[in-house]
Amino acid sequence: MTARLLFAAVVAAMTALLPAAYSQEKKGGPPTDGPPKGKTPFTPPKSGDLKKYDEVVTKETKTQAGVFAVHQIGEKVMFEIPQDAFGKLMLWQAEVAKGPGGSSWGGAGLGDEVLKWERRGNKVYLWKVGFKKRATGKAVQAAVEASSTDSIIAMFNVEAEGKDRSAVITVTNLFLSGLADLSLSRAGGGGSGIDELRSYISDVKAFPMNIEARSLLTFRGGGGGGLGSPLGGGGGGKSTTALVHQSLVMLPETPMMGRYFDPRVGYFTESFTDYSHPRGWAEGREFITRYRLEKKDPAAEVSEPVKPITFYLSREVPEQWRPYLKKGVEDWKPVFEKAGFKNAIVCKDAPTPAEDPNWDPEDARHSVIRWVAEPVANAMGPHVHDPRSGEIISSHIVFWHDIAKLTQMWYFVQCSGVDAKARQLPLPQDLTGELIRYVAAHEVGHTLGLRHNHRASQAYSIAQLRDPAFTAKNGSVASIMSYGRYNYVAQPEDGVKSLIPVMAPYDFFAINWGYRPIPEASSPEAERAKLDEWAAKQIEDPFLRFGGEDGPSQVDPTVLTENIGSDPIGATAMGLKNLDRVMDHLVKATTTKGEDYKLLEDTYKEVLGHRSRWLSAVAKQVGGVVENRTLAGRGDITFVRVPADKQAAAVKFLLDNAFTTPTKIIDPKVVNQFRYTGVASDVASQQRALLGSLLASTRLARLFDAELQDGDKAYTASRLVNELQDGIFSELKAADPKIDPLRRQLQRGYIEVLKKEFVDAPAAGPATTGPAPKLPLIGDTAPRASELRAVGRVALRRLETQLAAAAPKAKDASTAAHLEDALAEVRDILKGKQ
Repeated sequence: MTARLLFAAVVAAMTALLPAAYSQEKKGGPPTDGPPKGKTPFTPPKSGDLKKYDEVVTKETKTQAGVFAVHQIGEKVMFEIPQDAFGKLMLWQAEVAKGPGGSSWGGAGLGDEVLKWERRGNKVYLWKVGFKKRATGKAVQAAVEASSTDSIIAMFNVEAEGKDRSAVITVTNLFLSGLADLSLSRAGGGGSGIDELRSYISDVKAFPMNIEARSLLTFRGGGGGGLGSPLGGGGGGKSTTALVHQSLVMLPETPMMGRYFDPRVGYFTESFTDYSHPRGWAEGREFITRYRLEKKDPAAEVSEPVKPITFYLSREVPEQWRPYLKKGVEDWKPVFEKAGFKNAIVCKDAPTPAEDPNWDPEDARHSVIRWVAEPVANAMGPHVHDPRSGEIISSHIVFWHDIAKLTQMWYFVQCSGVDAKARQLPLPQDLTGELIRYVAAHEVGHTLGLRHNHRASQAYSIAQLRDPAFTAKNGSVASIMSYGRYNYVAQPEDGVKSLIPVMAPYDFFAINWGYRPIPEASSPEAERAKLDEWAAKQIEDPFLRFGGEDGPSQVDPTVLTENIGSDPIGATAMGLKNLDRVMDHLVKATTTKGEDYKLLEDTYKEVLGHRSRWLSAVAKQVGGVVENRTLAGRGDITFVRVPADKQAAAVKFLLDNAFTTPTKIIDPKVVNQFRYTGVASDVASQQRALLGSLLASTRLARLFDAELQDGDKAYTASRLVNELQDGIFSELKAADPKIDPLRRQLQRGYIEVLKKEFVDAPAAGPATTGPAPKLPLIGDTAPRASELRAVGRVALRRLETQLAAAAPKAKDASTAAHLEDALAEVRDILKGKQ
C-alpha cells in the first residue's frame, strides 16, 4: 500500500484546519516550560467560586462511569475527573471512522499525542507531554527536565466538584472543534475551519481505561486545499463531512522496558535523544515498537503469554473473507512459538450487539480488522504505541473493498501462465481467499512493529523458485513483509504449486529478535550484546537479511519491490515468458458474452505495469551499489558496486527485450478491442522512460564514482552510451535497413536525451547582494559536470557517420525519411543549432 504511504498521505491531507477551541492561560498562570515536578498542591476553591454539583449534573444528565465519569446534557459533554487521575498520562488518538463517499479515508489515522491533566485551584490545565529527551542519573535528569518540551494546550474552568473533590469540566469543544495543538486541529490543508452549525457529537462512551467519542464534522471548503482534496474531494470551495473518532486512553502505570533498534532488523521505532549515553554526549536512540508479551511461566522455554495479542474481525467484514482473514492473523502463531510464546496471537469475531452492545471497533483497547466499502484496491496496518517505551497499545487494520480485485489481477498476471485455476477472472473464491489471507498476514506484521523488508524478495535463487519442494516450505520470498507478491518465475514444466508467500525465515528471525525475552538483562543497554549476537546471524544466512525504504535502497539492486529472485535478469526472463502465456488467454479470461471490454483493458494495463517493473529491476543493476547492512566488527565493507560484467549483461538484456518491439504485447486481436488510437503508445512511453532512466545524471554520477574508485575495472559512462547506441541503432548495419515504427520512436527518443545535454543553460540574472553560496559539504550531492555531455558528443559523431552511410541504402520510404531526419538532427546538435 503501498499501505503505509497511503496512511501518510491521509495525515498530510488533514493538516491545518480547525481553530483553537479554548482560551490559554494568561499572565500569572503556571510556567509554560512544564508542570511543577512532584505532587501538585491542591488549593480548595473559595466559597461561591463553584456551582453546586446538582446544578451542573442535573437530573436530565446522562452519566456513564469509566476512567472519568462522562456527563451529557443534550449537546453538552462534561468530564468528571477524579483527583487520582490528575498527573497520569493518557494517549490521545484520532482517526476517520467514516469518510465521504469515494474519499477512501475510512479507518485512516489523524494523529496521536500524550496528554496529562493538572488541576490548580478552580482551573484544569491540559498538557501535551513530550518524550524526546531522556536521561538517567539525578543531575542529568534535572538538566533534561529543565529543558522540558511539555506545554499547556488548553485550560478548562472547574464548574462543580463531585465526591472526593472530583472536578467537573465542560469538554464539548474538544470533540466538536478540536484543540489547536493537536494534529486533528490542523486537518484539511487550505480549508477555513469547521462549521459547527453543520457538525455535532454523535456518541461518547466511557470505559474503565478509556473514553471514545465520535463526531460528525463538516469542514468548510477553502480555495484549493480542503479536507480531502489530495484524495479526491473537498477542494475547490466544497465542504466535506466526515465521522471522526477520538480516543483518550490511560497509559500503563509502569512503562514496558524498551528494546533498542538495530538497523539490521526492520522495526518501526520511537526516537528520542539520550543524555545519559555511555559516550558522554547526547546521542539519538530509538526503541522498536512491539506489543507487551510476558510469559506466564518465565522459566519455561515456551510459555503462553500473560495477555495474548488479540485481533477482532469487525462486524462489517464480508462473510466469505472472514475465515481467511482469521488465518492471516493466526499464521503468526508458529512464528511467536519459535520466539518462546505459545498461542501468542489470536483472532476472534467481534461480539454481536446482543453479546456486547457497547463493543466499538474504534475502541482503543481493541485491535481490529475493519472493512471499508470504498472502491479502493489497498489495505493498511497502522498501530498506536506508547512513546515512552514503544509498547503497541492497539492496531486497526483496514481493508478497502477492492483489495479483492487487486490481488486477483496480480495473481492472474503473474501466475495464470502456470496455474490453470487462475485463467478466468474473477478467480475462484477459495483462491481469492488465500490471496486475501496473504495480505492480512502482511498487514498484521506491520501491526506487530515490522517494517517492509524489500531485500527479502531477492533472497531466493531462480533454481529455488522453480523447485516444488523448496517453494512448498519457504514460499516465493524470504519474508511476508516484502513486496515480492507471487511466484512469476516458476514455469509450467516445473510443477510448482506453492505460488503465494508464506511465513518465511526472516519473519521468524525478526519476531525472535524483537520479542524473545532476555531474562538476564534488566535494562535496554544490558540487552544490546545479546541482540547484536542474534542480528549477526544474517552475515552467514542471506535469508535473514533486511533492507529497504531508505536512501541506499534507491540504488541497491538487491532491494526491489514487485520483483523476486536473486538474479533479476533470470527472473525477468522467466516472467516475460509467463507474460507471453498470459497474453494467449487474456481475452478469453476477461470477457463475458454481451459485456464490454473494460476488464480486458484494466488487465492489459496490469500486464504492461508488470513488464515495466521487471525491466526496471534489470536496469537497476547499471550503476548499482549493493549495501551490506553491517555494523562495526560484523561483516565487511558496507557499500559494494555491481561488477562491470553484470552491468553489461543487464544492458544487453534490455536491448534484447525492453528496446525491441514486443509483438505479443501489441497483438491487434487484444489491443484493437478497446483502443482506437495510440495502440503502442504505452510501450513507447515505457521504452522512453527506461532509456531516460539509464542515462539519468544520478546514474551517470555513480558510474563516475565507480571509475574513480575501480579504474579500468569499472563499467563507465562511455561504455554504457556506446552499448546503448549500438543496440538501439542496430538496423544501421543492415544492407537494406528497415526500422519499424516503435524503433523509430525509440531512436528519436535517444537523440532527444543527448540533445538536452547540449542546450545552453539560461543566462544568469543580475547580480544580487547577500551571503556567498555555501560550499558543498562532504557527501553533498551538488551537481557536477555532466558525464553524458562528453561521451555523448563522441557517440553522436560516430552515429552521424553511421546514419550518413545507412540513409542511402534504405529502400523503405518511412525508414529513409526517418534516417534523413535523424542525420539532420544529429548534425544540428553537433553544430550547436537548437
